[in-house]
Amino acid sequence: MESKNLEQLRSWLRAELDSSGKPLGKGYQASIDFYKSPFGNFALKRAHGNFPFRRLREATIRREFSVYQYLLDVPGIPKCLGLIDKKYLLLEHLQGQTFRKYETKLQDRDKFFKDLLTTVKKMHQAGVAHGDLKRKDNILVTQGEQPYVIDFGTAHLLRKDRYSWWNRWAFKRIAQADYNAWIKLKYQRRFENLSPADAKIYNPLPEERVARLVRIIWQKLTLRRLRVRLRLRKKI
Repeated sequence: MESKNLEQLRSWLRAELDSSGKPLGKGYQASIDFYKSPFGNFALKRAHGNFPFRRLREATIRREFSVYQYLLDVPGIPKCLGLIDKKYLLLEHLQGQTFRKYETKLQDRDKFFKDLLTTVKKMHQAGVAHGDLKRKDNILVTQGEQPYVIDFGTAHLLRKDRYSWWNRWAFKRIAQADYNAWIKLKYQRRFENLSPADAKIYNPLPEERVARLVRIIWQKLTLRRLRVRLRLRKKI
């Protein structure tokens, strides 16, 4: 968004911030609201909580704004429209539902996950690893079942302007975690069903292996799968 429009929008927001927004979602650190303004529709992300936690979360939003600058030409990523007062992140508003809500309605899973994988690969090529792709609320399903990756609050940037072995090592691990998350979502954790091509993508990290083992043990101790089957039978 042009600086002139941003300045006009800033003035409009100061008057409408707490009255015109419609909630779209709320996370641990920030909330997102929909605004219909004279300058167009947009989603606004802002930190919540009391001082000083809110200040720290606003710093995260500023960092997220810098992440979006890497993703300007990546398909499947909402457009970032600007940052106002160093604490309000303006994003393109997309009509859709989270993958968590839409997962069982998907008509063409193969196409959906093929498109999502394309976005993930181009995102990595742009120097961004998401880091929390396994969370179903971080994937939006829009018209025509087009996937969009959202919420880059925990993303890792590959610093191409200077050499850093730690930065490159961390990026490689987090990028692999993104691919592993894609596999988990696509196959619903049924890893025995992996196709040969997808098996080459999947490479669980040590901490993921430990987490999976702990989850399996916990499910057995709590008879989770048995309880799920019993609930399904009652519905039938």
